[in-house]
Amino acid sequence: MSTRNATPIPRLTRDYRDDDLRQALTDFGCCVIDHALPPQLMDAVAAEMAPFVDSTPFGDTDFTGAGTRRTGLVVARSETFRQHLARHPAILTAGDHLLTQSQVWKLSFAHFFELFGGEPAQLLHRDVWKYGAPPFGFEVDVNALWAVTDFTETNGATRLVPGSHLWDDDRRPVPGEDQAALAEKGAVVLYTGNTFHGGGASTGSDVRLAVNVQHTVGWLHQTELMLLHYPPSVAADWDDDLLRFIGYQKSGPALGHWRNAEDPFVAIEEYRSLPPGDTETTHDIERPAL
Repeated sequence: MSTRNATPIPRLTRDYRDDDLRQALTDFGCCVIDHALPPQLMDAVAAEMAPFVDSTPFGDTDFTGAGTRRTGLVVARSETFRQHLARHPAILTAGDHLLTQSQVWKLSFAHFFELFGGEPAQLLHRDVWKYGAPPFGFEVDVNALWAVTDFTETNGATRLVPGSHLWDDDRRPVPGEDQAALAEKGAVVLYTGNTFHGGGASTGSDVRLAVNVQHTVGWLHQTELMLLHYPPSVAADWDDDLLRFIGYQKSGPALGHWRNAEDPFVAIEEYRSLPPGDTETTHDIERPAL
């Protein structure tokens, strides 16, 4: 089998320029932003998610990984995620730059990710394969991994193939083209839906922690059913911009409306207008166990 040398993953510092971020994603389809957030915020996310991880099942396929847990409902369970990670300026810059084939784009998926020692490397893949559709010819996803712990070679740092977002759909990576996205706690790894990537092999005993986040154009289905996860009874007190980001808005002039062709944000406004202590509503969904 032939081998090639890997293209370096672009790295930006905490005081990056937006133009440099846009250029890295355009040219390479990925980058690492070092020190994007203080490490103590990553500790806060881990502490907020800790009560829920033990009930999360491990993966049951080679792809999902028998040594990997992905715990959901992150937006509700982690106030730190809501306040600091969900709409981080780097996320907004990346989405506004690449997801231009839609009137709006939104949060699609957020999981707290644990990779345990002994987990083998994951198949290198493109996230857009989840749609089961022919190639779009443009980007429809922008995704991120927040380093809740350091990402190292031994704990299975995600491997990226810089520049692969520009490849024809039938091309696959060969050995040597992928490299580890090494990062310290508080960094964020950004990559597009067309960029080949996959979890690395964890050869040590440390557990790698991350928040895995996906974003998509408004006219594609979100990976998670956000409005079932976060009905008005759960989300009404959240910031308006975050609520729209998870799906409480139309995705086009006549796409994603609620009830009588209304904007979904009306459901939030109606819930907020209920008298104190009155949680009766004809459109709310039973509050999920958090």
